[in-house]
Amino acid sequence: MVTRRNTNNRRRGKVYENRVAIAVGGKRNLDKSRPHTDVETVSHVYEIKSTQASVPNWMEKAFIQLELASKESNKAKGGVVRVHTGKGVGARAFLITELPLLNKEEEE
Repeated sequence: MVTRRNTNNRRRGKVYENRVAIAVGGKRNLDKSRPHTDVETVSHVYEIKSTQASVPNWMEKAFIQLELASKESNKAKGGVVRVHTGKGVGARAFLITELPLLNKEEEE
């Protein structure tokens, strides 16, 4: 049972790596000498994580607020910035944006 789950997880991960690569105009990394690179473009690398868990409540609310702000200002949505702070490490900020992923039927 575990082997089948692992196989399905790897297969699903590869599918989403390919879909994200198309969305960002890059390619899925197949080079085993760089095992930490999932997707890359000419100038950027992306780490892809796939999950079936629902979107966290804070993230869903933040994107609703972003949508409202975009409509109010007549400006494009830049994304949600999540700031993490910790003792002795300073603050780290993460930009979260939504990418449109095409289905297999739309890619053809």
